[in-house]
Amino acid sequence: MQSEIHEISPVLVEVTVEVPWDRIQKDLNDTYKELGKTARVRGFRPGKVPRDVLKQVYGREAAAQVTGTLVEQGLMQAVQEHELHIVAQPQMDEAPALEKGKPLTFKAKVEVRPKIDQVAIDGLEAWQAPIEIPNEDVDAEIEGLRNQHAEIQVPDPMRPATEGDLITIDYTVSVDGETKDDLGAEGRQVEINDDHLLPALKEGLLGMQPGEEKTVEIPFEDDHPNTELQGKTAVFHLEVTQLHEKLLPELDDEFAKDCGDYETLLELRLKIREGLESSAKQQSDAKLKDQLIDSLIEHNDIPVPPSMVQQQQQMMMYEMAQFMQMAGQQGAPGADFFSGIEERAQRRVQAGILLGALARQEDIEVTEADLDAKFEQIAEQSGKHVAKVRAEYQEAQRDQLESQLLEEKVMALLTERAKINEGERPEPEAQAEAQKDESAEDEGEK
Repeated sequence: MQSEIHEISPVLVEVTVEVPWDRIQKDLNDTYKELGKTARVRGFRPGKVPRDVLKQVYGREAAAQVTGTLVEQGLMQAVQEHELHIVAQPQMDEAPALEKGKPLTFKAKVEVRPKIDQVAIDGLEAWQAPIEIPNEDVDAEIEGLRNQHAEIQVPDPMRPATEGDLITIDYTVSVDGETKDDLGAEGRQVEINDDHLLPALKEGLLGMQPGEEKTVEIPFEDDHPNTELQGKTAVFHLEVTQLHEKLLPELDDEFAKDCGDYETLLELRLKIREGLESSAKQQSDAKLKDQLIDSLIEHNDIPVPPSMVQQQQQMMMYEMAQFMQMAGQQGAPGADFFSGIEERAQRRVQAGILLGALARQEDIEVTEADLDAKFEQIAEQSGKHVAKVRAEYQEAQRDQLESQLLEEKVMALLTERAKINEGERPEPEAQAEAQKDESAEDEGEK
C-alpha cells in the first residue's frame, strides 16, 4: 500500500491511500476460500461450492468485507508511516468501491494533535498571597462544633421562634394558583439561620409558634435550578408543628475533650487553625496552578482539534451531573455553567497538550519510586496497608494515577521556572499598567 498526507490545517490532515490490485485480488481469494468452507448453497455440499457460484451469491458481501478491511489496514499503516497522532475516528466523504483490475484509492480526513517544536516557558508569571487565617475563622469553626454538641430541648415556657432555633413545619407550595405537590412537605425540620433558608422564608418563620399558620410569597430568579420556579413567585403556606432550641456547651477544656483527642481548648484551636491553613494552602496552590497554566497558554498559542474540545465539553457536563447528583440537586445546570463552556473546554485541551509536550521536552517521567511514594502516602491517609492500596490501583486506575503524578511534576517545573510574585493577582488593567511602567524603567536605564 502507498499513502501520502496533505495538511489542511495544523490539526487536520487528509490521508490518501492506494491499494494495488494484486493485494485486493489476494484478499478476495482468501475471503472466498474462507466462505467456501462454511457457505450453504442449495444443490451443493458444504465446502464444494464452485468459486463462480460463490461470487454470484456472496460477491457483494465479499467485496464489502475486503474493502472495509483494506480501508482500516490502509489508514492504520498510513498513521504509523507518517507518525500521525490522531485524536478522532477518520472521516470519509464517500465509501470506496472495488473495480476489477484497478487499484483501490480512498481519502480520509483525520484530526491530529498539533506538532509542537518547543514549549516556551521563559517569562511565565503568577501571584501567590501568603496564608493568613484570621482568628474569626477559627472562632466560626469553634462555633460550628458548639452547634454540633448542643443539647436540643423544647423551650419552657414556649416562646416565638428566634435565630438559631429548630422549627418543624408542614407546608404547601403554589405557583400561578396551582398547588405543586412535589414541592410541599410535612414534618420538615429546618434551622432558622442565614445559611440554609431563603431570606423571605426565614423572615416568615421568625416569631412563629407551634399551632400558628402563615402565608409567605417568595420570588425566584429566572435561572433557578427548578424549572417550575424559574421567574415565578411561589406562595408558601406554613404551619408550625414543633419548636426546639439549642443549649450550646461552655467554651472550656471539657468541651475540647468532648470534640476529640484534645486536652485543652487551646489545643483544639491550634488543631483547627492547622486544618484551615492546610485547606487555604490547597486553594492557594490551585489558584497558582490556574495562573501558571493561563500564562503557559498565553506564551504558546496552539490550535486544538475540535473533536477534543467537544469531548472535553461532554466530560465537563458529565462531571457537573455527577456533582449535582451527589449534592442531591435536581434539574439541569444553571445558565452560568453553560456560559463560556466551550472556551473553558478549549483551555483544558490546550493545557493538556502543552503539559504533555513539556513533559516530553524536559524528559519528565513517572518512576516506580514515584508510584511507591504515592502508594505510601495514600496508605497512611486511608489507614490501609500499602500492599492493599497498590492492588487497588490496577490498569486504568494506575494510568490515571501516573497521569496525575506526571502533571504534578510538570507543574513543579513551571513553579520553579516562573516568576512568582507575592500577593494577590492584580486586575488585568492594573497588570498591564504595571508592565508598561516596568518597560519604561528598563528603557530609562538603557
